[in-house]
This record gives sequence, structure tokens and C-alpha cells, in this order.
Amino acid sequence: MTRFLVLARRFGPYRAFSDALSMHPGLRYGLVAVLPVLWIVVANIAPLARMVLISFYESFPLPPGETPTLTLAQYQAFFERPLYLTAFARTFIFAALATALTLFVIFPIAYYISKVVPRDKRLRLLLLAIAPFWISEIIRSFAWILMLANRGAVNSFLMWMGLTGRPVELLYNNISLTIGVLYLTSLYMLLPLYAALEKIDDRLIEAASDLGALRFTILRRIIMPLSREGIITGCVLVFLLVTGLYALPQLLGGPSNTLFASIVGQVFSRAGDSWPLGSAFSVILMGVSLAFVAIFMALFQSRRTRA
Repeated sequence: MTRFLVLARRFGPYRAFSDALSMHPGLRYGLVAVLPVLWIVVANIAPLARMVLISFYESFPLPPGETPTLTLAQYQAFFERPLYLTAFARTFIFAALATALTLFVIFPIAYYISKVVPRDKRLRLLLLAIAPFWISEIIRSFAWILMLANRGAVNSFLMWMGLTGRPVELLYNNISLTIGVLYLTSLYMLLPLYAALEKIDDRLIEAASDLGALRFTILRRIIMPLSREGIITGCVLVFLLVTGLYALPQLLGGPSNTLFASIVGQVFSRAGDSWPLGSAFSVILMGVSLAFVAIFMALFQSRRTRA
């Protein structure tokens, strides 16, 4: 390798390129950034821009040689059918409640792993919590179907304990959908919380306890403020994930639990000119989701500034 570098330095174009990099720091930064920027543009921005453009088409795909006709009819259709508005509102209400529930359930688990478990065992326990997510979402959803079915493990246990005389309806309703979403999104809340809580100096908690602070006071005045970044990151990830759920609501939810992403998928699967309508619905869902996140982040920034 060293011999190769020596020979390369003797090569004129390589030496000129190396001298240009040393004389112009901006060129070095640009060379480093070109691949990430290219990936963001090609893999993320370009497909979204194409979808936004298609959402204004009257029909798609277009026959060869035909000029597209631009229209707002696809966006107007969203407001004309109560079914779309109801599912849309249900999606964001459910996403907010699921995010709050996930934070409430996962925060004690993240605190236990990061502060109670001995340091040499934390990584092992964290990997144990992550292990189920190595399996496909579909497989994990079917596992919960087996757990919550009328003859599943949960109902069998309840009847064996004598708590009920017949199976409880746990599938295809809000119960099964909430359990499935909580299980699906727990990882996206656990990792940011663990990273934030693990950085908190244990001596701060010990000092507050020695000075007579109650556990709730320590939680409110020390742990919550210092783990705020992890809380915000976890909530944003979970909220965006829930608003875009497609497969899980169809597997675990019922007809009254349809989320808007499922409707978008149904629109795209129709025959005929359904792509513009599906693209318009996707743009609306994405735009409102990002607007909610922006408002949430703005409130967080203003609260932190006042603090």
C-alpha cells in the first residue's frame, strides 16, 4: 500500500489533484459531501418531487406523446368524502395517543437498562430487547394474532385462571391495534431514550437523593430535563412511523380502525387513473405529518429557550 502511494504521488494528475485539495479546503468538503448529497437527492427528494408532480396530473400514466393536464381535482376529492376525512383525523389522534403511550411504557424500561442494570450487562440486555426486531414486521404481527385469538395464549390463560368463562374479543379492534403498534414502535422509542439517559451523570442523581429530594422531584427536575433530547427524538420517530402504518392496521385492526395509509394503499391498488389521487393523498399525509412535527419541535425549542 505504501509503495502504491509513493507511485501515485509521482503521477502528475494525482499530484495536481492532491495540491488542489490542500489549497482549497472547500473542495475537500465538497468531495466528501458529494455522495451523501447525491444519495439524498436521487433516493429521497427526486421520488417525492415526482409524486408531488403526479398528484397534479389529471391522469397517469400518460400515453406516449400526450401532454399532461394539471388539475387540483385530486386534492379536492380529499375534502369531498367524509370517509377520507374521518380516517385522516383518526390517524393523527391515534398517532398522538400511541406516541404518548409508548413513551409512558418504554421510559421506565430505558431507565432501568441505562441506570439500574450494571454497566457490564447493559449491552446484553439491550440486545435482548432489540432481538425481536430482527424478524419481519409481518411475522411479528401474525405472532400477536396467535397470542390474541379466541383460542390464543392470552384467552387460554384468562379462562384457565377463571377470570372469564368464554374468550374475550381481543382481535381486530382498538386493543389489538394498540398492542401491535406499541410493540412495533417500542424500539424507536427505546434507543433514543437509552442514549439520552445513559449520558446522565449518576452523581447528579445521588447528590439530589442525598440532599433529600424525592424520587418524583429527581425525575422532574433532573432526569426529564437531561433526557429531553431523547424524548423528543423518540416521540418524533414514533409519531411519523404510526401515521404511515400500512400493514399492521390491516392485520390487527378492524373496519372501524382503518388508518389513512391503508386508504392510500387501496387507492393505489385500484384500476384506472388512481395514481394521481393516491399521490395527492400521500402528499397531504406527508405534509400534515411534517407540519405536526415542526409545531412540536417549535414548542420544544421555545420551552427550552424559556428554561
